[in-house]
Amino acid sequence: MKKIEFGFIQGRMISPPSKKTLQYFPKKNWRKEFDYAKKNNFDFIEYFGERKFNKENPIWNSKGLKEIKSLAKKNNLSNYSFCDDYFINNDLTIYKDFNKYYTKIINNLSVIGIKIYVLALFEKSHITKNNFRNFIKRLQDVSDRLKKKKIKLALEINLDAHDINKLIKLINRKNVFIVYDTGNRLKKKTLQYKEIIKLKKHICHFHIKDKNWNGDNVVLGDGDVKFQYIFRAIKHIKYKGKYTFETNRGENPIRTMCDNKIFILKLMNNPNT
Repeated sequence: MKKIEFGFIQGRMISPPSKKTLQYFPKKNWRKEFDYAKKNNFDFIEYFGERKFNKENPIWNSKGLKEIKSLAKKNNLSNYSFCDDYFINNDLTIYKDFNKYYTKIINNLSVIGIKIYVLALFEKSHITKNNFRNFIKRLQDVSDRLKKKKIKLALEINLDAHDINKLIKLINRKNVFIVYDTGNRLKKKTLQYKEIIKLKKHICHFHIKDKNWNGDNVVLGDGDVKFQYIFRAIKHIKYKGKYTFETNRGENPIRTMCDNKIFILKLMNNPNT
């Protein structure tokens, strides 16, 4: 049986909780997190680019990339995925430095061997059923650039399943998929089960998080996401990919992250509970 591989968003195991934001780069101690990941039997760290450019993020310079490669190898971690939040604060469709930005980021991701590029399309780049055609050419361009480096494009969007299928058909690229975020796609009762079934062929990655109906990202198991239905669907579609925890840190980030894995493995082993 293939080993189930888990990772977590960079910073979630080492940075203290913040009332202002969940997603922020652990600039002072980012290297130590590789050691924490190994000691607690995680398989990868999902690196990320912030909403605002941060030159201290090692993903942007050659020295940092060398350190990432070295630390990942030393701690037996794979460099698997990268989540880009930059276009949450910048409109992808009109961004004037598009070519410069993607030349740089895709080259850097290739240097460390990233396999999946997650592109979050919210806020400034919020994609809806009324505007998604405006994104087609830019997403085709991104996917073509990624394909040259053998990287998949995983869109993180809130369109319904019907419009996701339509969007991917219009992009018409074999390396374009979606990441399914269990918290962002919170729906009542068994609707997430049905949605995952409908999106089966397009899902290449999962972000695991729990939310309540107020939209708060809460500790796994404390929210309203019905994980038992989600993992029944995952089992049904025979998903073989990896999972990233994009979770609330709780009071103790390391303990919370380890509890996350225990919680999810229990559901995977018995999704009918």
